[in-house]
Amino acid sequence: MWIELSDEKKSIEVRDDGCGMSFDELNDKFLKVGRNRRVELDADATESGRPVLGRKGVGKLSMFGIGKNIIITSSKDGSTTKFELDYDRIKDEGDSYRPEILEPDGSELNGSGTDILIKNVNRKSDFDLEGIENGLRQRFHVFSKDFAVHINNDIVIDTAESDEENYQFFWEFPGDYTDEENNDELIKFALDKKVTGHIYTAQTPLRKDLQGIVLFSRGKLVQEGMSFSKRGNDNFFQYMTGSFDVDFVDEKKDIDNCSTDRKSLAWDNSEDGELDTLKAFLEKIVSITQRKWRESRKKSKKERIAKKGQDVDEWLKTLNGAERPLARKLTSAILENDDVDDDTVANYISDIKDMYGFQGFKDYAAKLDDMHKLSDDDAMKLLTDWETIEEKEYAKIATGRIATIEQFEKYIKEDVSETKVMQKFLEEFPWLLDPKMSKFEREVTYSKILKENFPDDDKPETERRLDFLCTNDSGEVHIIELKRPSIKITTKGLSQIAEYTEFIRSKYPDQVSNIKGYLISDNITYGPGAETMKKGLESQNIFVKSYSDLLAQARNYNKELYDSYHSIHEIIDKEKNDTGDGKKNG
Repeated sequence: MWIELSDEKKSIEVRDDGCGMSFDELNDKFLKVGRNRRVELDADATESGRPVLGRKGVGKLSMFGIGKNIIITSSKDGSTTKFELDYDRIKDEGDSYRPEILEPDGSELNGSGTDILIKNVNRKSDFDLEGIENGLRQRFHVFSKDFAVHINNDIVIDTAESDEENYQFFWEFPGDYTDEENNDELIKFALDKKVTGHIYTAQTPLRKDLQGIVLFSRGKLVQEGMSFSKRGNDNFFQYMTGSFDVDFVDEKKDIDNCSTDRKSLAWDNSEDGELDTLKAFLEKIVSITQRKWRESRKKSKKERIAKKGQDVDEWLKTLNGAERPLARKLTSAILENDDVDDDTVANYISDIKDMYGFQGFKDYAAKLDDMHKLSDDDAMKLLTDWETIEEKEYAKIATGRIATIEQFEKYIKEDVSETKVMQKFLEEFPWLLDPKMSKFEREVTYSKILKENFPDDDKPETERRLDFLCTNDSGEVHIIELKRPSIKITTKGLSQIAEYTEFIRSKYPDQVSNIKGYLISDNITYGPGAETMKKGLESQNIFVKSYSDLLAQARNYNKELYDSYHSIHEIIDKEKNDTGDGKKNG
């Protein structure tokens, strides 16, 4: 079949190379309105075996909905007939109207076939070739290697089956549905009626004219795209397309289930109840597919997000049984949201993981869940709302840390005892020594370390005091020797921390991969040879730090908390000023 669409001439020409029609066939069959050839000939198929598509005999009149003048040329057995149908004359002359016979010039057809030229097409805009191609794919189901459509010699449609590679997911009926629903009466009905079909879902939303399930009977459209769901406005239906062959709806000669224009089935006027069952079956299949789609899409997105460094499944494994259900619900809400791209999803997942460190966040989310107010949309909104709540959490942390830093500064100025005060203070607040510090193993003497971990004959001189043996979150071991802030650094002090470090390094070769030694004081003046020795020890990961260094490090690392703290207090102060009574506005 060849289709020529001319914007300039405002015409549509359709030509085929089929068997054609003789003069008598054109006059007695084609031009006869209301002829049901299935009943008249008592035949359900053509001589070649193709199912007869129409039944009402009014299809040829639909051409007048496109243009007012139609020229038909048909050749069969070496004879050509050409005539014109004029809509205005038909309207004026009524029953007395006769088509105008035209003389064929021999250029219209070569061999057998039929040519239909529609002139004076009722449209102002140019033809939408892509839309016409999609419409033909949806309306006819008879394309094969022996039947192709050429549009303006550029577009060739040679298959009714959509290319699976153009879609993200694909399901076929019955193959992909019968296993899990093998006892379902609706599916048994469809199998008994020999219903077949497939559903595709696209990577991105489809054009409106491609969305929905279309139905074919005997190779021709009987139902344009429908969602077959009461929730047809769900995002899923923007991605779904497909078709089903339901030949049984148009097989009975005494029951007509199709509308006059064959664009829809007579769902509300089903005479035998089979259309109601068919509709229920399609609604079930669409519902199953929607669930399959969400699962497949979520799995695919989860795999892509994992490549961006946010492996949701691995993170969920780190949570305990009480925490995991809510965390899974939150992450699923993000993964199943079709309106956010992969980078945004990765950021949201990262935010959830960070927020899960706050008990306040978990309590707030759990409260919403208990109130059944944690739908997918609410879960997305929660991430935004939490920013306000998070500021309050930061304020609590900031208040405590600021007080700790200020107390640390006070101890430095007061030159407190390193054993009675400073040691205990740093042990309670290890992040002052190292922002990554999370735990201490505090040892009082070498003899205690040796007694717990090594044979007695390895014991060196007794009662050598070691202030701290501790680790940070990276697994680094820190040996820290504290000096009173006013004590000067000497070679003896440096030798002592070096001896401590070397001892642990040699006695823990399999357990300690990275060890550092620190001598901490606040009087960074050196005795004879101490400064030179200090520079040499740095290559062995042994360092001298001042209490002032620790103080500056703590302030810098907690700068975000400082900023959040001051920002919140500015808001509180503003609210107090606005109300005039020192109470927060409700």
